[in-house]
Order: sequence, then C-alpha cells, then structure tokens
Amino acid sequence: MAHEASIDVADRDMVLDTLFAQHPGAMIVAVGDNGLFTPMPADVPLQGHHVISGAPSAMELVVPDDHVTVIDAWERVARDGVSNAIVHPVTAPDETVRLHFIDTRYRYGVVLCLVTDFTGQVLGSKRFDEVEVVPRVGVVRKDGVAVITTVDEATPKMLGWTPDELIGRRTLDLLHPDDHQRAIESWMDMLANPGAARRVRLRHRHRDGHYLWLEITNHNQLDNAEQPGVIAEMLNVSDEMAAQEALAANEQLLRRLTEALPVGVVQVDPELRITYQNERAVEMFGDRLGTSLDATTTTRDGPTVMPALLAALRDDVDSDLEVAYRAQDGELRRTMVNIRPLDGQAGVVVCATDITESARLREELRQLATYDALTGCLNRVSVLAAVEEDLDGDGDGIAVVFLDLNEFKEINDGLGHAAGDALLRYVGTELRTAVASLGDKSAAARETDLIGRLGGDEFLVVARGVAGPAEARQIGEHIARHLAGCGLDLGDRRVQVRASIGVAWARPGDMDADALVARADTAMYQAKRQRTGRLALVVSATHAAA
Repeated sequence: MAHEASIDVADRDMVLDTLFAQHPGAMIVAVGDNGLFTPMPADVPLQGHHVISGAPSAMELVVPDDHVTVIDAWERVARDGVSNAIVHPVTAPDETVRLHFIDTRYRYGVVLCLVTDFTGQVLGSKRFDEVEVVPRVGVVRKDGVAVITTVDEATPKMLGWTPDELIGRRTLDLLHPDDHQRAIESWMDMLANPGAARRVRLRHRHRDGHYLWLEITNHNQLDNAEQPGVIAEMLNVSDEMAAQEALAANEQLLRRLTEALPVGVVQVDPELRITYQNERAVEMFGDRLGTSLDATTTTRDGPTVMPALLAALRDDVDSDLEVAYRAQDGELRRTMVNIRPLDGQAGVVVCATDITESARLREELRQLATYDALTGCLNRVSVLAAVEEDLDGDGDGIAVVFLDLNEFKEINDGLGHAAGDALLRYVGTELRTAVASLGDKSAAARETDLIGRLGGDEFLVVARGVAGPAEARQIGEHIARHLAGCGLDLGDRRVQVRASIGVAWARPGDMDADALVARADTAMYQAKRQRTGRLALVVSATHAAA
C-alpha cells in the first residue's frame, strides 16, 4: 500500500472523527499493510469501542460470497484512503453490516476498520467477531516409527485433540483405515531417503469422529544430531477434497444417467475425435463411431453432419439434424442428431435418438394424407393443391385431363366391389404407364406430370409445361390411345377399359384450380354424351384463342 491516496489526511481525520462520534462502542480492528489484523496501537482514541480479536483477517468474519467485496474495499482504501463495504457476518449470514476502512498509517501506522450496521447503531447481541477460526496449518514432530513427540498450538485446534492426547500416539492410529497402506508406503519411501521430504494426502480422524483430509509433508531429519526426528507439516485440504469428491460424484451420476438413457450420447473433442460414447451409441453405431461420425451416416446425409459439428466447435451453433445411418446389421435406419457445443475445450456433445419407427409412421401418415390408398395415385386434395400451385406460379401453361370410367357402376354391381377395385387399380397403373411414355410422344418431357384420383371412378392427369391447347390435345389423345388397348380379366370375364376424357388448358394466373378442373369436367361430359361406347375425347376451347 505504497500508493499515494487521493483523499488527503485532513479529510481522512474528519471521516474518522465522524465515525467515532456517530458510533461510540462500535467494533474496531487495526489492519497491517498485508491485510491481516494487527494489535491496536495504544494512541488510537477509542471511546468504548470493542476491539476485534481472534481472527487473522476480515475474510474469516464474512461469508465466502463476500470475500471479493472485502478485497475490492481493501484495494479502494489503498487507492483513495477511505472505503466501505456492505457484508454478511459469518456468525449471522442473514444480517448485514458495513465495514469502514480508513488509512491512518500517517498517524497510527495502521489501517483502521470500524464495523457498523445500516442504521448506524452498534450490532445487537450477536457479535461480529464471535467466530471460531480453526487453523488450517499445523506442525508436529515424530520419531522414526511415526509416534508424535511434540505438537504446535495449531494442531490440537485443527484436530480437536488435546496436546496430551496427541503426544505419544502413533499417527497411524489417527488415520482412516483405507489410507493405511498409502501412508505406510509414503513413510517407508521417506525413511529410505535421509534429508528428503515426501508429500501425501491422508484422512485424519477428528476427536468428534469425522475425518479431515490433511496434506502431510514429512521431512526426514532423523540424521539431525541435535534434534533427530521427522517434521510433519499438515495442511487441511478438506474443502478441496470435498469439492473433488463432489465433482467425481456428479461425474459418476452423470455417467450413470447417460448410460441409462435410451439415447446415444457422444462427446467429440475440437479435433473431431470421439472422447466418450455411451453403450447406446455403441449399440447404434458400433466401433465405426470411434473413427468418424461420417462413417455411420449415409452418403446423402453424411455431408450434413460434418458442417454441423464444425459450426458447433467454431461458432457455438446448435444443430438438430435428421440423418440416415447404417446399423451394425446393415439395416438403413434414421436418427435425430442433436449437436450442442460445450464450454471451453470440451468440444461438443452429440445426442442420437433412433427415430426409424416414428419416421416410418410419419411417412405412412404422409402417404395417407397425400395418396389414394386404393390406386396409389394422388388423392383429391393433393392433386388439386398441385394444380393450384402451378396456376399461382409464373411458368408455362398447364393441362388437366379429366377421365371418367364408362359402365363402372355395372361392373361394380355385377361383378362385385372387389372387381371394381381391381379395375380402378388397373386404370391407375395404366395411366402412370401412359404418362411415363409421354416424353416420347410430345415436345416436352413429362417427368413432372401427376396422376390423381378425384373419387369414385374419376381420375385427373396434370400435365405441366404445356405450351397451348394443341399440345394439351396431343396429351389427351395419347392417353386415350393407350387406354383403348387396355383390358383385364375379372373372374371369367374380359373387361375392356372404357372412359370419357375431357381436357382443359390454362396459363398461370388465368383462373384457379377449381375453375380449370370444372372446364375439364365439362369437356368430359361432352365426350360422354357422344356415346361412342369406347373412348371419347373433348378439349376445352376456352383458351384456344389465347
């Protein structure tokens, strides 16, 4: 504290006089340059103030959470000459007191610290300094067989035993049984090396029965001619060991919880090496995971995993991915991968949940919501939504081919519903075949065309990228020619496909899906009224002029 304070000595004298006048009988202590309490100078004009004793520093008098507050106040008094801080006494953690530091070294050679509460009154019945400060360091002397011969003042306070109860006792009798072997090995190693020092951590029994972790440094001075023996310096490291044991217990609990999870858990370090994987991860991915995460994923999904890992490592970005992986039995399965960055150099944690069954169920539900269960064609909602989407776009024209089976009711009633269903499935298949062959029959390839079942015996073919009504007619004629040669055996009867077909064409923005399909429906009924007995085709001419 050699720094020149910013508050001059006259102002500091005024602060001290004011505190003495306002708080007669308050607790006070003198503090040395090293921050430790020191005897109160005789010339300090105390006015019934209680001098704090028994504690080495203010740190022992306040709760641990306030240690930094005390340090900050000590730094401020060194800089400014005066400081104060609000703290919680260790003897009454729910209460608060104020520490006033005044640098009076110019007059008394010490820093004075007064203790008051918020209201400026002296503390009540609970004394701020009524705290038992247990030493953390002690020294004993032992002979060559580890019998205690002398003890300092601190050791009895630290262990609870009186000096008479410690002197003449083997230190082995004070140790936890599980530590005996380690203690003996360290002692024998120390004895074999005159002048050497050996350090070991052992649990020592307190007089009340609990154990303290002490770090013992045994100095071999048995060859000292004047005072042979072993000097043992003992440091209480119980708090440190308790923290380590709590950490180890938490790690064990976390590991047990992780192993119990039905989720694969993997830790990846910054070099993308696998540092941990639970049993579920091994079951899912096998030994391949130990080499590379990408080795477990499919070609389609693999490139997604690595960028996500790098993003987590470099930019602390969370990722949730659904990827396919090849299980140990060769089956292709799906998993939800959650990637989360960890603090520091711990890397990332990857949690993998097998969602194969839920993915299958989701796909089944999607199929049910999108496709007609009987024919495999798109259902009414899906095919009309596709038409609406195309009409809302800005591409080429769209043609819809509306098909209604002739004499379907007679077949359904005469041969049964199973026969009717078989005919519908057959027509759906043949429509797909007809559309697939359109690429060779028209100017544009037809890979994007759709086939839907509107309900009953009505089907809708959606042809995209159609230049105009003429090309729409070609598509309708191609489908009609294909179906004209189709037939199937239902029981002992050969049934030829008979249908009426209507075609309508529009550009995007001309009308909505319902209107376009209605025009195709109208054209289909015009074809049905022709009563050809086979297949009839009519193309809506609404946009022919366009």
